[in-house]
Amino acid sequence: MTRYLCACLCLFCAGAAFAADPPKLKQARQRWLKGNYEEARALYEELARDPKLKVAAAVGVSKCHQSQGEYGKALQAVEAALKGDGKSSDLLARKAELLHFLGRWDEAEKAADAALAQNKENLLARWTKAQIYRDRGDLKKADAEFRWFVRYYTQRSNADNDIKDPDELLLVGLAGTENARWNILRDKEMAEQFKFVLNEVYGDALKAEKDFWPAECQAGYLLLEKYNRGEALDAFDKALKINPQAAEALVGKGISAFQKFEFKDAERFAEQALKINPNLPAALRLRADVWVAAGDLDKALTELEQARKVSPRDERTLARVAACYFLQKKQADYAALVKEVEKQDAKPGLFWAELGEQVEQRRRFDDAEKFYQKAVELRPMLADPRNSLGLLYLRLGREKDARDLLDEGFKADPFNVRVANSLKVLRHLDGYKTIKTRHFELRYDEKNDGPLARYLADYLETVYDELADRFNYKPKGPILVEVFNRHDMFSGRVVAVPDLHTIGACTGRMVAMASPHARGVRKPFNWGRVMRHELTHIFNLEQTHFLVPHWVTEGLAVISEGYPRPQIWNQLLLERVPAGDVLNLETIDLAFIRPRSQLEWNLAYCQSQLYMEYLQKQYGKSAVGELLAAYADGLGTQAAIQKVCKVDTAAFEKGYKAYLDDVVKSIRGKPAEKPMTLAQLKDAYAKDPGNADLAGKLAVQFLRRKDNAQARKYAKAALEKKKGQPLASYVMARLETAAGNNEQALKLLQDAVDRDSPEPLVLRELGKAYYEAGEFTKAAEMYELGRKVEPYESQWLEDLARVHAQAGNKGKQIAALKALVPMDADDLVKRKRLARLLSEEGRHAEAEKYAREALEIDVRDKEAREALFKALAAQKKDDEAARMRKVLEN
Repeated sequence: MTRYLCACLCLFCAGAAFAADPPKLKQARQRWLKGNYEEARALYEELARDPKLKVAAAVGVSKCHQSQGEYGKALQAVEAALKGDGKSSDLLARKAELLHFLGRWDEAEKAADAALAQNKENLLARWTKAQIYRDRGDLKKADAEFRWFVRYYTQRSNADNDIKDPDELLLVGLAGTENARWNILRDKEMAEQFKFVLNEVYGDALKAEKDFWPAECQAGYLLLEKYNRGEALDAFDKALKINPQAAEALVGKGISAFQKFEFKDAERFAEQALKINPNLPAALRLRADVWVAAGDLDKALTELEQARKVSPRDERTLARVAACYFLQKKQADYAALVKEVEKQDAKPGLFWAELGEQVEQRRRFDDAEKFYQKAVELRPMLADPRNSLGLLYLRLGREKDARDLLDEGFKADPFNVRVANSLKVLRHLDGYKTIKTRHFELRYDEKNDGPLARYLADYLETVYDELADRFNYKPKGPILVEVFNRHDMFSGRVVAVPDLHTIGACTGRMVAMASPHARGVRKPFNWGRVMRHELTHIFNLEQTHFLVPHWVTEGLAVISEGYPRPQIWNQLLLERVPAGDVLNLETIDLAFIRPRSQLEWNLAYCQSQLYMEYLQKQYGKSAVGELLAAYADGLGTQAAIQKVCKVDTAAFEKGYKAYLDDVVKSIRGKPAEKPMTLAQLKDAYAKDPGNADLAGKLAVQFLRRKDNAQARKYAKAALEKKKGQPLASYVMARLETAAGNNEQALKLLQDAVDRDSPEPLVLRELGKAYYEAGEFTKAAEMYELGRKVEPYESQWLEDLARVHAQAGNKGKQIAALKALVPMDADDLVKRKRLARLLSEEGRHAEAEKYAREALEIDVRDKEAREALFKALAAQKKDDEAARMRKVLEN
């Protein structure tokens, strides 16, 4: 959006006779351009003693202060110089620029007028006046000023007197893009002006001065405005290569990360920028955006108030403050701020557009629509608010309304990547068919997904009834569900860019999913699980007016999937709960938004599920519905828990932690040891050479590195100190097996089995040895023992299923497979095998269950289809069998 452009204060006033600047002045400027701000300022201050260089040096000093966030000192430097030369057009223009930024518009206009009285072609003074007119809502005067720049540039070019000064070229580029934005809906040719500014104007600025990184930076912001992230990042990186201290370029990279929901990276870039310039409003706004995304509006307001102190009339900041007040229901503060904005700007379209975007991110879609519409009404010449409204309609499933607006936006500005991608998706959907059910409209590609869609239509209604009963709520219909035959189209539908790394999403009022056979999807996945998860969001979001916290709806969605906790979640619980290193109600949403690691993101999902389980166990099944109703009434988590559970959050958290302790006890596995590096093990062993266990661990490390000599050395040392040391025995057994001494290896492993506290590596190696020897009973015994040690390690069940299959023990093979398949929702092969085995055993109802589970992964699979038909026929469900043949085969 337009808000990304000019995210930093225009640092570059027009300089006199750029090419003829004295060497020392060029040296000072070069140091400033390279980010050596202190050195540059010292040089400028020295040069200021020369009367001939005083003006340029004062401007340089001012820029150096500004680059480090010292805006007051930047203004003082200019005002001090003006005492000696009150009629300097460059000093007056620089003063006007700073005063406008600091919100002192009347003074800024007066200074700009004074500058223009001395030099009517002072570009910085004209640019400042144009911004003042724009920001006050005097659109006619602002438009005239922006057009002046275009005419001036053209006249100079026609007169073979091209602008060479990079600072002036930058101002022409800024004004030219603003002129294009204001006239793009009226004149389609204006779109080309964006390209001209990027390639010609900013390109010429860099030709004039190869280290003029501000041109690269502003090019990056213009590209980012069009959501061309790849080229934008290239531009920001080029700027940072010239000047690693370019805070504005770091903010640009942070905004790009934020657009991709990479909030941790966005925050990191904002903080890097603020280390350079602690008062940069754009960086403060970016950090505030991250806090808003995490749901911490108070911290966001802290950042925004700092930005507001620096530049108090910037509508990008004021809109964010207003959004926080609005979301916090501080109606008086919100109304006062809106009044303040409307007083300073007769047509505050940017304010309302920004406000719309902020509340849309918090899923306040109805309010966002109103704000975007107000922005369109106030500044009808701008394409961005219309595009934002069109993208909102697309998110809400209002595709016809979206297309009308986006078509108009694209015709005016074909360079907006998100608009172009969204229209591409809508054209792609034109070839799709639609199935209408009681509560859904399902769109799909008949050629790629006909059987899936017909099967899914029934499935959706089944899930709808289950969720309606569970939540005692029925969303308004129809619910739009779209299944895409290409992953890039799915991604484009959800985020308007092709790089979303998931396969299903709820945008608020519709669900999109990439088909298991979509181009770009590596292998079929459990689409049933995806639909259960996303439909849960549809229910929770609508019934709470989109006020449900992230952790609540994610916890409920995970429960809806119907599968046990993944193994990695149990390992996290075993490690984190005893150490007290867990999330709480204050930190869990943040772990979704900007996790410190992938493990913390997994922990957030795990604990969300456990919070919901605890709520139901401790306070009854009705507590979930009551909690959702409390959120719908606008209560926060603390008040909602107090209302539903009749306890404060401290008591709730205490009970929850006790519940976590019980969960860990039920897992029964040993807490995962923090692995030691080879260097750490060597250091520990050097300090304690008699420790056989450390020697055994070293032996394993060297075996994994295929350093058999060292592995043998440490294994022998361990066994000399402690007969039967498990890890050392395992290593020696592996080495003996490699040498062909199988009997010796077997004896080593047998002697190392401690049934009270067995080592999993020993059990697995011994089980393998028994299996290869055909001693299946003994192999199964080892694997069962391993399963007791590591009950959530699926490999033990894999091994047991294989052993029982070889032993011909169908009953035990079935039992192992039934325990195994829930651990991997996407495993098609084992579900088909289980359906076949159950059918052979005459357990046809169970066979039907697993055949259907297989089809929820791949409806195209012939073996899964036949297993279902056979199970239905055996149960004499002839009508259902006929119906399913029609669904799956036609």
